[in-house]
Amino acid sequence: MSIPSQKVSSSNKLIYQRLKQAIDLNLRRQIFIAACDDLCLRDCLAARLHAELAAESAGSDPRSPIYYPRFVSLELDLSDPNPWGSIAAWLTQHPPPQNRGSYSPLPGFQILGAEHLTRQSAAVQWSFLSYLRDIEANLQMCESTLLLWVSRPWLSSIEQSAPEFWHWRTGVFEFEGEPTPAKGDFGHFEDFGNSGDLRNLRDSGDFGNKLLISSLSGQSPIPDEQFPISYPPSPASDSQSVQLADEEQSSISHPPSPAPDSKSVQLADLVLAAASEDLEAENNAESEENFLPLQTLQYIELLQEHQCSCEALALAYHSLGNYYRDRILGGDISEQNLTIAIRAIEQVIAYLDVDTNSQQNQPLTDECARLIAQLTQNLTQYAQESNSLPPISDLLNDLGTLYWMLSRDRTQHNASDPVSCLERSIALYLEGLNRTDAETVPQTRVRLNKNLGIASADLARYRDKTENLQHAVAAYQQALLDLDPAVEPQQYAAAQNNLATAYWNLAQDGEPIVYLKSAIAAYTQALSCYSPEREPLNYAGVQNNLGTACWNLAQHQPSEPLLVRAISAYREALKYRTRELVPAAAAATYNNLGTAYWHLANHFQQKQARTESLQQAITAYEAALDIAGKLDRTQLTFDALAARNNLGLAHYQLATDPDFAANKVAQTSHLEAALHHQLQVCAEWGQHLNDKGLTYGDKLNLQASANSQAADSRQTALSYIVKTIRAFYSECGLPGQNLALSKVPGDLLPEILRRL
Repeated sequence: MSIPSQKVSSSNKLIYQRLKQAIDLNLRRQIFIAACDDLCLRDCLAARLHAELAAESAGSDPRSPIYYPRFVSLELDLSDPNPWGSIAAWLTQHPPPQNRGSYSPLPGFQILGAEHLTRQSAAVQWSFLSYLRDIEANLQMCESTLLLWVSRPWLSSIEQSAPEFWHWRTGVFEFEGEPTPAKGDFGHFEDFGNSGDLRNLRDSGDFGNKLLISSLSGQSPIPDEQFPISYPPSPASDSQSVQLADEEQSSISHPPSPAPDSKSVQLADLVLAAASEDLEAENNAESEENFLPLQTLQYIELLQEHQCSCEALALAYHSLGNYYRDRILGGDISEQNLTIAIRAIEQVIAYLDVDTNSQQNQPLTDECARLIAQLTQNLTQYAQESNSLPPISDLLNDLGTLYWMLSRDRTQHNASDPVSCLERSIALYLEGLNRTDAETVPQTRVRLNKNLGIASADLARYRDKTENLQHAVAAYQQALLDLDPAVEPQQYAAAQNNLATAYWNLAQDGEPIVYLKSAIAAYTQALSCYSPEREPLNYAGVQNNLGTACWNLAQHQPSEPLLVRAISAYREALKYRTRELVPAAAAATYNNLGTAYWHLANHFQQKQARTESLQQAITAYEAALDIAGKLDRTQLTFDALAARNNLGLAHYQLATDPDFAANKVAQTSHLEAALHHQLQVCAEWGQHLNDKGLTYGDKLNLQASANSQAADSRQTALSYIVKTIRAFYSECGLPGQNLALSKVPGDLLPEILRRL
């Protein structure tokens, strides 16, 4: 009787490979669930899995004399569907060898036959679910891997009725296939090769020739790629980033390691949970790199079991932390990745502190030496790290930066308190500075001080604003002492920009003239080191900041030269802040430029010069609003309604300027433009209400900043609408007033007429 062949879909092949790779790791307490409704496909996959794992076991380390099966297939006993009992019975019948080393773990088990429970009584079905719910009492059975094969209906039942088992799952693998009845004969698939009869692979209690050499733990293939060290993104568009440390070498000593503590167990749980999510991801690419953290956990467990040196454990945890650090720097800045990276580096520091404080050293055992050699060869991602760890000050810097990044994570599921994260970050930077000495490279102190300044400035947003900003200023000043602008112009310019921004923020609360002058001086120093050809956007950002500082100072210390300098800075910034390249930033600078021209016209200039400045203000405001109209409101960093009000005001002032009295056409044109923009503010206010599902009669929460700004803009617009209508009457008589009133929407007329 011939056995039919069947084509395996590409998606099923991918799922199978992921399942096999996961089992290949040989980690303790791996609980996998495989769901497949096509029983023929299921049995052939299980047979192939058994055959391939057995083949790999046969090819493991030839130096090991210990023969013990790596993977065992068991049929569920339908009279008593207790998977834990089946595993215990097998282990009782086949006890592990007494001289079994840590490299030969207990075999993995796959349990088949759960689909037959559908034909059993409800009592039998419920007893199966009850056994699964008792997983915590049977965890000693799960020191290695458990793979439970079920159908999709049973998968749903387990999730709903055995939540304890579902909680402990490491991964779920769902194969495609239509439901089929159980068959007596089991074929093979041409894509996988001949798997033989599955029944011949299920354990019959006789090892015979099926006993194979156990594979070494942690011998799964490791990718050879090396990845460059990179740095996290900038905390603000115009400031240099908080930086992670460069890697440097340190020597290795060998004090015995302490026993695993609760923190290491919690970290392992976090890594397993993250790996479980990766394995369950439908579109997760097949890559051995995805299993690197699980392999690292395996090494850590073996290092702890053999009481290897603290230095070796620190290296293993550093490799784990680097894996998640790379994911973060690659853009996956999730709370989960940040938390795992934080916990891993905390373990590195803890083991290094034990290493430093320990008075006891002991020679390495052969097992420890072998594990450490494998660790440095297989699990370190960068060649230069393979036998070294960075200085403690750099580790503290990295840890502080990760806490800073966690404080800025605004995702919905992030439960971290930003204040506590920032306080922890600042404390770590300070500790890093305290651990520096005369031999510490200046770049380390610069990095720590700059990062300390950024974290302190962030904390000022939440509490003790002046005190924390002063701390930020002191940190930036210390960083600048170690920076040579001729050698590191970009670093120097970034530190000066951050220092100036801290001064600018201090000026908003007190002593504005002193702090704004300091800000202007620092921005000027930054510009001396930024090249517009090499860094056009950084250069333009500092020019914009300089213009704002000059404009602010002119409000406290009226000066035409200050406004002229602000205008010059804004115009220089707009050479590089173009609407095509950075539209939101360009719109903000155009708005700033319009405001500077308006103040120049109204406070310092007379006649023709005043008229020209108002026309320049109109041109700048129109450019800002034109760009803003093509962007989402959330992308803007300025109040577009206030800008439109200012545009209307500039038109109104030109229309009522005595120099325009002789030009009735231009006068009327400016009055119409003023009325148009003022009415547009009211229309956008109405849209603001509609977006919130409110009407004008509703009580709007004006405590919210956006609501308050919109309400203020509307009231300002209404006042100028009344003034503009009166100007129409004054300049054009009753026909002019009627023309103006005809442009007012009906819902605004009662309020306008009442004010008139």
